[in-house]
Amino acid sequence: MRKKWIFIGAAFALAMTLTGYRYNAAASIPQQSSQEQTKEQTQMIPMEEAQEAALKAADIVAADADISATTLSEVAGVACYKVEFTSGEYAYAYTINAETGAVMEMSSQEQNAQASGTQTETTDPAAPAPAQNATGTGTVDEAAAQKIALEHAGVKAADATITKSKLDYEDGRQVYDIEWYAGGAKYDYEIATDTGEIISSAYEEKTMGADSKNITVSEADAKKTALDRVSGATDKDLYEWKLDYDDGRPEYEGKIIYGGTEYEFTIDAATGSVMEWDAEKVR
Repeated sequence: MRKKWIFIGAAFALAMTLTGYRYNAAASIPQQSSQEQTKEQTQMIPMEEAQEAALKAADIVAADADISATTLSEVAGVACYKVEFTSGEYAYAYTINAETGAVMEMSSQEQNAQASGTQTETTDPAAPAPAQNATGTGTVDEAAAQKIALEHAGVKAADATITKSKLDYEDGRQVYDIEWYAGGAKYDYEIATDTGEIISSAYEEKTMGADSKNITVSEADAKKTALDRVSGATDKDLYEWKLDYDDGRPEYEGKIIYGGTEYEFTIDAATGSVMEWDAEKVR
C-alpha cells in the first residue's frame, strides 16, 4: 500500500512540473500591448502639428492666431483633426488629415457676420438651418441680389436668362444662389442676404473656341488677361499656371489669390478669350 501511494505522489509531482513548464514557457513569450498594436496600425501626427498645418495653409503666423478648439474626429473613414481659430476679423475652421497632415477641408467667414442679429451662424454643417420666408430675413431681397450679380458680371438684365434664383446656405450663412445664361456663357453667383456681398462668382464660356490646335496667344499675354481682371494683382499673386488641352484645344489654366479672394480661370490659348472664371472668398 505504501508503494502505491508513493507511485501516485510521484505521478502527481510530474504532472505539476509539466504544467508549470508550459505556463512558464507561455509567460516567457513577449506579448505586444494593445497600445503598440494600435500604434503600428495608425501613426497619427501630434495635435500641435495639425495646428501648425492649418495656420500654414491659412498663411497666418501663430502669434496672430487665437486657437479656440482642436478636436479629433473622422471624415469619410479617415482620422482627422478639426482646428478652429480666429485671426483679425475672420474665423477659420480647418480639417487636417491626422496621418498625413494634409488639409482636407477649410472654411472662413467674417466674425462680424457671426455677431449680426440678422443672421444665425453655426460651425456644424449638419445642423438644420433656421426656417426662412420666401424673401429671406436679411437686408437684401431677391431682386436686389440679382441686380448686384448682373452688374458685377457686366450683363444687362434684358440679355440674361435666369435659370435659378433661390435662398441657400454657404458655411451657415444665408445666400441667394443665382444662375443665368447670357451671350453663350453660364454665370453662377452667391450673394449674402445680410450685406449684399458677393460670396462667390463663376463664369463658364459655353461657345467653342477656335478649332486650331496652334497656340497663338503667348503665356505672357494670357497672364496679363487674367491679372487685368483682378485690380491690383501682380505676377506674384499667380499661384498656379499650366498649359493643357481640352478636346484638342489648347488652354491656359491658372489661379490668382489676392485681396482675400481666390480666382480660378481658363483662357483659350488660340483666341485669348476667358473660357472659365471662378472667384471665391478665402478670408
